Amino acid sequence: MDVNRKQTLVEGCIGRVLEFEDKLELVEATVSGKGGSSLLRVYIYKPSGVTIEDCARVSRRLSRELEHEPGLDEYFNIEVSSPGLDRRLQTRRDFERAVGEVLHLKVKDKQGMRSVRGRLTEVEEETLLLDPPPEKAGGSKRKVSGEPTRVHISSIREGSIEVSMQ
Repeated sequence: MDVNRKQTLVEGCIGRVLEFEDKLELVEATVSGKGGSSLLRVYIYKPSGVTIEDCARVSRRLSRELEHEPGLDEYFNIEVSSPGLDRRLQTRRDFERAVGEVLHLKVKDKQGMRSVRGRLTEVEEETLLLDPPPEKAGGSKRKVSGEPTRVHISSIREGSIEVSMQ
C-alpha cells in the first residue's frame, strides 16, 4: 500500500477516536515499517496534561478502529503518549498551545541564523510575539531588553518550550 494512503487512513481512524475524547488533540502521528506489521506512534495533547489512562484508552479504541478500517490489512504496534515537556514546536497550533511559556527558537531570517528566547504572549496569523524572558535561575548578568520581539513563523527552524525545574 502507498505510504501516503496508509497515513491518510490511519489519521482518519485517529480522528474518529479523538472525536469522542474530551479535550484531547492529535499533535503528531507517524507510521513506520513495511510488510504485515507497522509501528504507529501517536502523540496527544490535553491542556490539563495527558494521563496514562488517556493513553491506554486511546490505544485500545484506536486498535479496534484500525482493525475495522477497510483497506488496512496489517497489524499495528501502537504507542500513544504525550509529546513531552521538551517537545518540538512545529505548527501554528503547537505555538497556540504554548502561549504563556518561555520559548527557545532558532530563527533564520535577514540577520542569518540566530537564537531567540522569550515568553510567548501572542500568536498572530504569520508571527509570534515574545516578551523579554525572565532571568534564568542562577542568574546571568546580561541585560534584558524591554522590547517585545516579533518572529515570523515561517522563519522558525527549531522551537521548544523552556523546561523549568522549580
